[in-house]
Amino acid sequence: MRFVSVRLPTGELEVLVTSLLDETTYPTDDFLELYHCRWGHETYYGRLKGRLDLEPWSGETEAAGRQDFWATVFLANVESVLSQPAPAQLQRLSATRQHPVPVNRADSFHALKARVLDLLAGDTPAEDVIRQLQQWFAAHPVSVRPERQAPRRAPSLARSYQFQRHVRKAVY
Repeated sequence: MRFVSVRLPTGELEVLVTSLLDETTYPTDDFLELYHCRWGHETYYGRLKGRLDLEPWSGETEAAGRQDFWATVFLANVESVLSQPAPAQLQRLSATRQHPVPVNRADSFHALKARVLDLLAGDTPAEDVIRQLQQWFAAHPVSVRPERQAPRRAPSLARSYQFQRHVRKAVY
């Protein structure tokens, strides 16, 4: 493996590990651009782990882990498809506001989790559930405040341990 150091625009030094060993074919200078291309994938994994609560498994077997993973990816994909019409509606709303208002992904995932069984196997027609969800996505945006800096507290190791040890994942 090869360790590559890149300097981020913030001045921070980032060390990347790669299996691309040939410096001539893969120069170090190219990795900064590649790192930024990868950022969308990294934030997607963060969304799976954080907002969709992927880390606490619902079972102890490999099959349970795989089932949780693929159910979460499915849910994320359904949310992505169903939220497609909302940005056009929210763009009109953003014109009258100081800050842009995109879809609130945390709320949209929560709304979808609450209605996914209705969507897939409920008595309500799927078209009605989809329409209701899309109305929810457009009605509950989040403001983007680019200049906002929210101070973060360091997580408590004891609290994190308690959460990982005792809080169980709700099965969809």
